[in-house]
Amino acid sequence: MPYRVIPIASAAPALPQAQAPQLSGEPARVQRVLQALDAAMDSPALGFSLPLERWLRELRLDSEHAEATLHVTPRLGTAPAELAFDTLRRLLPDTDIYVVAAAA
Repeated sequence: MPYRVIPIASAAPALPQAQAPQLSGEPARVQRVLQALDAAMDSPALGFSLPLERWLRELRLDSEHAEATLHVTPRLGTAPAELAFDTLRRLLPDTDIYVVAAAA
């Protein structure tokens, strides 16, 4: 009797659970940065669109520093971190910028 072969493919890593990021800083400035980051992640350069809650874990802004903590998975690669850094650098030119990768 012939056996039927069923190929087994490994599952792609799951995206992180969607939850609102932790935010700190002057509210108007934080909202301006969030809008720009959200627009950047919806760009053709990324190749796919991610809602903010899927990739941003924390955003902290003060007068001298900006820190974005991102969810990292092999599936997303480094593109979200690179886009976040470029966006923060464009919006906050005289600010020290830190993009931190955190495992999901």
